[in-house]
Amino acid sequence: MEGQLCANLETSVEKPPGASPPSFIALLKVYRELLVSGIRNTQCLVDNLIKNDYFSTEDAEMVVQFPTQADKVRKILDLVQSKGEEVSEYFISVLQKVTDAYYELQPWLDEIGYKPSENICSKPVVNTDPVSRYCQKLRHELGRDSKFVMSYAQREEMLLEEIYSNSIMQLVSFTNESLGEVCQLEGLFDDAVGLINEDGETIYVFGDAGIGKSILLQKIQSLWAKKELDVGAKFFFRFRCRMFSCFKEDETICLKDLLFKYNCYPDHDPTEVFHHILQFPHTVLFTFDGFDEIYSSFDLSSVPEMCSPNDPIHPLVLLVSLLRGKLLKGSKKILTARTGTEIQRNIIRKKVLLRGFSSNNLKEYTAMFFKDEGQQTLVLNQLEANPNLRSLCSVPLFCWIIFKCYEHFHSMFDSHELPDCSVTLTDVFLLMIEAHLNRSLKTSLLKNNTRSQAEMFKSRKETLLAIGKMAYKGMKNSFFLFEQEDVLSVNISEGDLQLGFLRTVKSYSGCDSQSTYEFLHLTLQSFFTALFLVIEEKVGAKELLQFFSECSSTETAQPTCLHIPCLKKQPAGEDPFRNNEHFHFTNLFLCGLLSRSKQKLFRHLVSPAVLNRKRKILITYLGESMKPHLKGLTRSRLSNYNQVQVQPNFVWMLRCLYETQSEKVGKLAAKRMRANYIKLAYCNACSADCSAISFVVHHIQNRLALDLDNNNINDYGVKQLLPCFSKLAVIRLSVNQVTDHGVRILYEELSKYQILIQQSNH
Repeated sequence: MEGQLCANLETSVEKPPGASPPSFIALLKVYRELLVSGIRNTQCLVDNLIKNDYFSTEDAEMVVQFPTQADKVRKILDLVQSKGEEVSEYFISVLQKVTDAYYELQPWLDEIGYKPSENICSKPVVNTDPVSRYCQKLRHELGRDSKFVMSYAQREEMLLEEIYSNSIMQLVSFTNESLGEVCQLEGLFDDAVGLINEDGETIYVFGDAGIGKSILLQKIQSLWAKKELDVGAKFFFRFRCRMFSCFKEDETICLKDLLFKYNCYPDHDPTEVFHHILQFPHTVLFTFDGFDEIYSSFDLSSVPEMCSPNDPIHPLVLLVSLLRGKLLKGSKKILTARTGTEIQRNIIRKKVLLRGFSSNNLKEYTAMFFKDEGQQTLVLNQLEANPNLRSLCSVPLFCWIIFKCYEHFHSMFDSHELPDCSVTLTDVFLLMIEAHLNRSLKTSLLKNNTRSQAEMFKSRKETLLAIGKMAYKGMKNSFFLFEQEDVLSVNISEGDLQLGFLRTVKSYSGCDSQSTYEFLHLTLQSFFTALFLVIEEKVGAKELLQFFSECSSTETAQPTCLHIPCLKKQPAGEDPFRNNEHFHFTNLFLCGLLSRSKQKLFRHLVSPAVLNRKRKILITYLGESMKPHLKGLTRSRLSNYNQVQVQPNFVWMLRCLYETQSEKVGKLAAKRMRANYIKLAYCNACSADCSAISFVVHHIQNRLALDLDNNNINDYGVKQLLPCFSKLAVIRLSVNQVTDHGVRILYEELSKYQILIQQSNH
């Protein structure tokens, strides 16, 4: 029967020119059930029909009497059809013009090829649907919030479009084996590639600090706001996970308030909007940034696994329920965390590893950053000549710091070039601090500031000490957000805040009148913590080494770190380098700041006797801790080889040793290795780590085998291994983004030293 009606309708709609217009009454009759199931909101239809005098107040009252949405739609259709062709056409016109409210019917409208008549075009249509109006507001606010990236100082912002550049996004299995790459951001949501658990709902994006996790989410947010992210998401709610650490243990909130209060509040009928979200969770996209930054003593085991979307409960319970799929099941979720944060498999749908800039990505970013082609060429040539610095630039945050420093000093000293020697991460951050402080100086129009780095640091010692003290207080408790009272307690002035090391963020404490602050990046808080430990003369041996202690035992870290049995895997045994990356960076910077090459800088900030005492304490500790650390590694006997299997924490140890730039420490580590086959596969080593690997390996007396399979070495990492090739008998470099250029370098070195290269068995 329906097929015949469609055929009859087709005959009546496709009339030859000059024939009578199609019957809109017949159209509504044929597609009645499709309209009943597809119309989610009736209020907008009723409002417009009343506004144009097609409906009376009594008509509207009759519609309201029906309890279900479907029955209301049926009554509206009956009334519209009874009032004739014009009212029926206007009804269809409302469906077409209020796209957000009736988006599910747009394909049908395209299918029937509806075009409003001249008479209907003159009739106004107003969107009064609270849901679609909320979506419009949400897009507007999220678009505004994602348009800029806070830059070098609080008074300077950069357009996201001018700073975001693509990087390597690798889809991986549960065991981190490659499943391909994500080329377009929509590909994150495409189940055709990279799906590892169809029952999971969370896309888990992970990577090292500074690799670009937060700016990736900001880019996704921006695309969604501009309707350029076609993943079926009508709502977008974004959260920074560290905010959940700000709630007190007895604080409760309902899901509706969590969504609306910390994102965007509906101007009309919040209850109706929330009800719509509960009904259609598949239209919701969540982003949760920085899961590893949640630190709370709240005991999740004391609450039931299931919770109501309407009842107030602790915000952490709501977060966990959303990730588990116990609330808004079917919603899309992206969760980010630093490498080493293990999430239980049953919530993960896909795993995405961010690997930083490829060579082409870096070229694109350089062209985006430096508008002058001559400057682009100069910078790229200098990076090509310095593999160590180029490897640091594979991490977007460090690349941005290096480029900003270059830009700043180039504007002050026209011939300034990038360093042409070995550069450590500490060097990069010291350069960043110097550039920040330089920007705050008042100089004449004709005279540039020519203060040395040492003079600059000496003149702002009190500022550096105050900011460092606050960073240290937060780091001790794994706190990353600071209230106004925290700032005042260490005497940080308004001028100090304007330097750009700290930025304001939305307050979660309930005191909206007071500012809340955070460091520009977590690594910057680690740097200032290390700086405080060096220049505060009262710091003793225990305080100086306390973050090494934090990393040497999981038991010391657990009381402050949120324990979520259902989400976080607790590692078997004691792995000191899991979920403690902010401590590791603090230790790394401490090693760099106390290196011999920095003594000239710091003797202006702290007495030489104190500086030498702290350096001796650190070097002695590194020497003593290496022995049990290396002794505890897994060892096995192979044919002709004594193999040692290292873990990712070994890479952190190498990074710290490299920052010291101490040949004595490097030789000691090589002596205590006591192996001729070092297996560093799956250790998340990047190209910048090759300088640290080479720093130790080139001190080993006998030739050895080095396994670097399944890391992120690339061509520039191969270049940084050059100093140690003479010590190698065998090398493995499978699955490392090494191109033909890197292979040519390898071929020359392998031939020169008669090194055997082994391929992976899989």
